[in-house]
Amino acid sequence: MMFNWLFAESLAEVGVSWFDFYSIGHICFGIGAFTILSLFYTIPKKRGKTPLISLLFVFILSFLLFIGWELLENILFIEIGWKFEGRLDSWANIITDIIMGILGALGSWAFCNWLFNKNTFWAYYLFGICGFSLWLGVFMIMRAYYYI
Repeated sequence: MMFNWLFAESLAEVGVSWFDFYSIGHICFGIGAFTILSLFYTIPKKRGKTPLISLLFVFILSFLLFIGWELLENILFIEIGWKFEGRLDSWANIITDIIMGILGALGSWAFCNWLFNKNTFWAYYLFGICGFSLWLGVFMIMRAYYYI
């Protein structure tokens, strides 16, 4: 097809094309990572606005986690045989995966700011759980689709 370099349309293109069925997973991974990390750094002790510096710190930690995940996936998982299809991701795919994680974290950050300002942070954590659950569901459906 014309867009095989952009969107994976077969198992042979997963991890090679810019986007594949793992791309949605990286967005949801970004949501989940930011949500979990913010649990440890941004729960306000008093009512009021969450400090921007705390959220920036959580975002930086999330970004480092995405890079670490790509290293883990393309070095350790290859060595122990856990990597999908047993091949390294292309640089294009690695960059896209990190960008997708960043987009998920930014979306979570925006949602966090909006909810914390309304003092309803319980809904934010529910959002994070739903985002991570969405990743698991979509991942299982897409992986089954590619194996059929």
